[in-house]
Amino acid sequence: MSTQLENLKSNPAEDNGPLMSIATWCLVGVSGAFLIVRLIIQKSQRRLWIDDLLLGLSWTLLLVQVILNQLAINLGYGKHALDVNLSNFNTMIYYGASELTVSIIAITLSKISFGVTLLRLTSGWTRYYVCFAITTLAVFAIPAATVPWTQCKPIAKTFLDILPGTCVDKRPSVRYGNFQAIWSALMDVSLALLPWKILWNVQMRTAEKIGVGLAMSLGVFAGAVAIVRAHYIEKLAVLDTSYDSYTSIIWASAEAAMAIVATSIPVLRVVLKGVVNTAIEGYNTSGRSKSRTNPSQALSSGGWKQSSKRPAELSVTLCGDESLMKSHGKGYLELDDLIVDEDTGRVSAATPVSISEAKEQKVPQWPL
Repeated sequence: MSTQLENLKSNPAEDNGPLMSIATWCLVGVSGAFLIVRLIIQKSQRRLWIDDLLLGLSWTLLLVQVILNQLAINLGYGKHALDVNLSNFNTMIYYGASELTVSIIAITLSKISFGVTLLRLTSGWTRYYVCFAITTLAVFAIPAATVPWTQCKPIAKTFLDILPGTCVDKRPSVRYGNFQAIWSALMDVSLALLPWKILWNVQMRTAEKIGVGLAMSLGVFAGAVAIVRAHYIEKLAVLDTSYDSYTSIIWASAEAAMAIVATSIPVLRVVLKGVVNTAIEGYNTSGRSKSRTNPSQALSSGGWKQSSKRPAELSVTLCGDESLMKSHGKGYLELDDLIVDEDTGRVSAATPVSISEAKEQKVPQWPL
C-alpha cells in the first residue's frame, strides 16, 4: 500500500472537473434539442410510439447521469485523489458508481429504441435479427451496470485502491467492459445497415433512396463512439481514478447522446424535406401566376395547365406496372409512402387503394 501511495500524485492546480462538466452538459443539451424536435413532430403527426418513449427515457437517464457527474465534480471529482477532501470522498464515490450504472442503462436504451423502430419495418429473418440485437444489448448491459457495486468492499475501494478492504481481480471486469462496448458498437453498425436491405427493392429515385438510407444509418457514428469508449474503459481501473477517468465519462455520455441524435435525424429529415418542397412549390406557383398575366404566354400557360393534370389522374388510376413514383404524382417517394407486408416481407409503395387496404388489414407502415 505504501508503494501505491507513493505513486499517487498531488497537484491541486490540475483538475479535469471543468472539462467534464462542459463536455457532458453540452452533450445532454444538443441531444435534448434533437429529441424535443423529434417528439414534437411525432406528436403532431400522431405517431408517438414505444420507440419514442424509450428514447425519451434514455435522454432522461443521460440527464440524471450528467447531474450525478456534476454533483461528484462539486465534491472534487476530476482532481487527484490526494487532493480530494476526505470528508467528501465516500459521497463522491457513491455519485460516481451511480453515474456509471445510469450511463450504461441510458446507452442501452438509446440503442434498443432504434431496434424497436426497425421492428415496425422488418419481417422474416431481419425481424428475428433485430430481436436478437435488442435482447443481447439488454442482457450484456446488466453485468456492466452492476460492476461498480460488486467489485470491491467497501465500494470506495473500487475507485481508490489504497483504501482498506477487499476486491476481486479488476482485469476480468475491464475486459468485460471492453467486450460490452464493442458488442454495442457491432449492434449499432448492423442495425444501421438493415434499412439498406429494406430499401434495396423499393421503387424510389436513387437519390431519394440514398438520402433515406443515409439518414437511417447514422447509428454507425454511435458505434464509432462506442469503440472509443471501449478504449478508455481501462481508465476506470487505474490507481488515480478520480483524476484519470474523465475521458471514460465523457465518451460514455457522448455515446448515448450520439445514439439519440442519430435516431432523431430521420424524423427531422422528412419534415425538413417537406418544408423545402413546399417552399419550392410555392415559388413555382408564384412564378406561374405572374406568367399568366402576360397574354403572349396564354397558350403555353394553358398547354402546361392541361399537361399538369395528368399526374393527378395517374395517382388514382395507375396501379399496374408503371412507375410508382408517377402514381403518387410527386416524382419521388417518402418513407410514409411505404408499407410492409408481414406475410411476404415485400415492401411496396402505398396508393390510395393500398392505403385503405392497409388500414383494414392493419399492415405496419413506415413510422418516420
